[in-house]
Amino acid sequence: MKILEANIYGYGHFIDSHFDISRDFQIITGENESGKSTFKSFISSILFGFPTKREKSENYAPKKGSIYGGNLLITQRGHKYVIERINSDKSSNLSIMDKQTGEKVPESLLKKWLSGIDKQLFNEIYAVNQSSLHAVLDLKPDELEKNFYSIATSGSQEIFETQKKFMKVAGELYKPNGRVPEINVMLKEYDEQQKQTQHLINKLDESKDLDKRISELQEQNATILQEKKQYEQDFLELQQLSSSWDVYQDVLLTSRKVTDPVSKITIETFERIQFQHNKISALEENLSSIEKQIENIKLQLKEKDFMELNSYLQNKEDFDNLFDSLNFSKNLTRHETVNSERLSRRNKNLRNNEVSLIFLGIFVLSLLMLIFVSNVPFKISGIIGIIIGVYGFNKELKKDSSVESQPISEQNKFDFCRKKLKLTNDYSENLEKIFNFQRQFKEQQNFKNEFETRETFLNKERTAKLSKLREEQIIFDTQLEEVEYDNFDSFRSMYFQQQNQIEVESKLQGLKSQLSKNVINNLKRFSSKREIEEEKNLISNKINLKRIDSEDKTAQLISYKMQLEKIGNSNEIAILQQEAANQRSRINTKIEDWLSLVLSTKWLDEYLSKLSKDRLPQIIELSTHFFEKLTRGHFISIVLEKTQFLLLTKDNQEFKVNELSRATAEQLYLSLRLAFVVTFNKKIGLPIIIDDGFVNFDKKRKIQIIDLLLEISSETQILCFTVDISVMCDKVSYEEILVI
Repeated sequence: MKILEANIYGYGHFIDSHFDISRDFQIITGENESGKSTFKSFISSILFGFPTKREKSENYAPKKGSIYGGNLLITQRGHKYVIERINSDKSSNLSIMDKQTGEKVPESLLKKWLSGIDKQLFNEIYAVNQSSLHAVLDLKPDELEKNFYSIATSGSQEIFETQKKFMKVAGELYKPNGRVPEINVMLKEYDEQQKQTQHLINKLDESKDLDKRISELQEQNATILQEKKQYEQDFLELQQLSSSWDVYQDVLLTSRKVTDPVSKITIETFERIQFQHNKISALEENLSSIEKQIENIKLQLKEKDFMELNSYLQNKEDFDNLFDSLNFSKNLTRHETVNSERLSRRNKNLRNNEVSLIFLGIFVLSLLMLIFVSNVPFKISGIIGIIIGVYGFNKELKKDSSVESQPISEQNKFDFCRKKLKLTNDYSENLEKIFNFQRQFKEQQNFKNEFETRETFLNKERTAKLSKLREEQIIFDTQLEEVEYDNFDSFRSMYFQQQNQIEVESKLQGLKSQLSKNVINNLKRFSSKREIEEEKNLISNKINLKRIDSEDKTAQLISYKMQLEKIGNSNEIAILQQEAANQRSRINTKIEDWLSLVLSTKWLDEYLSKLSKDRLPQIIELSTHFFEKLTRGHFISIVLEKTQFLLLTKDNQEFKVNELSRATAEQLYLSLRLAFVVTFNKKIGLPIIIDDGFVNFDKKRKIQIIDLLLEISSETQILCFTVDISVMCDKVSYEEILVI
């Protein structure tokens, strides 16, 4: 089996995560607490099942509400499958799908691939970590070799650890010359019991008289205690009556307040009429709001200054004609300005030149006549001609200047509003004032229209609300008539009176529930709480007398029993005999446990011996190759004689396991462990998990183990979880490193 991809729906802090781990030697790295252990646990959970509720330390259920589970894409004998497992509150759902066809295959196929390997066995054999390495190397020298033998034959140190536990527990149970072991202590106690029993039997006759006295006192004391118990019960009843007296008085007082209601109003009827009342109140509030809005609009219209609008309305026809005329002139001027100006200037110049020349000629001729002609009539004519020329010339100049300004007829149009708008003789300034006046009265007209529209709408709304109010009031009056009430206040008052009566009855029931019928009947015997307290004191005195009497009898009993203990009695003998029988039974049980542990240890030895015959030669051969590679050829052979390892160097020196240095012992442990997995995995083919197994190795030893793992990964996929990848970077490609 080879794992290609891991898709996590929800597991620990991983949510909707995808990981490509398809390389033969796949490194998974990340900082501490980044999720390496969680990822390793996810792979194990998909293959073997999720951690149970008892495994609290391995609870990886996601906390954000995602689906708990995921899937693995694997190859099995060249064929791709998707193994999906989803954990719910009720069960763990497993499904296997053929990746090529998309069809589901039976779940039993996974058990066949795993060949009976469960999660515990997988973690013991296929998972190599630093803690297991430390656990092995912390053993005593004489235990180390046996542990290595267990690894070579079973793949883990579990059998050795089990044997060690069995022998330790067996040693705690029994040792031939021991004093502390449990069975040794029990045998000694049994002998002491036998001696004590025999001593008591010898004094049995002396104890018979004491037994008789003790029996009589016990009967007397039992009668006293029975009477005392009855008094105590009476005292408790009186105490209960005393504590219940106040509640009883509340019951009597509340009972007097209970009266029969005049009429019954159901909660449905009250809510229906209350709802109708609320509707009417809401309509009245709405009408009040509308009235306030209308008054507010009228007030704003009253406070607003409509001076320009009023002026316009007083002379509406004149203003409209003026605005139409100005707009027409403005439009006409806009289209003909250029041509008109050119033609006007041309005609004006020609006409002015012609007329001016005529009057100038008259002026010159008259002046010549006045100068050169001596005839008086001609001189008079010359003077008249000069006057005519000067007058005509000046007239033409004035005419020219009047052409430059607007015609008088245009200015006359403003007469009706000249005073109101404070117009002048400046035509342009007058136009600006008129158009400004037009803009102002239009704004005032829009403002007035807007508020009048709102007022009209509100008046319609008020009319509709009034109509609705009348309809609802009719319904309301009808509802009150049905329940025979004139107004809502009296109806509501009666309903609350009725509810108050219900509360009184409920309170009475609650008070009565605190008192049983028997308590109430007993309380009726007393007229006050003081009577109860007086009877309590009387009973208390009787209890004290019985207690004193019982204590005296008990003191006598203790005295007689102490005398009996000194000489012994038949009861103690019987007890001792029973204890002796119980002790024998316990000793036999412990002996059976001890024999089981001893036999189990021997059976495990036989089991290891049987395992060694089947595949041990192959494992020793492969581990020799691994050990030679890890030690760089220093050790060339591993020889197993019975359960003892002999390690041969290249210069023919022999070493026993307990003679190896710690570093070499670590290399031997890894060689045996990996050799077993590779041999065992030829039939199963599960990936090997390395979880920071070499964190304490130096750089050289890390390089050696990485080279070995790369060699092994050609046959078996290896998933190596580690924090430090500095040594590995030169040995693997970028694709073989997954950072999480």
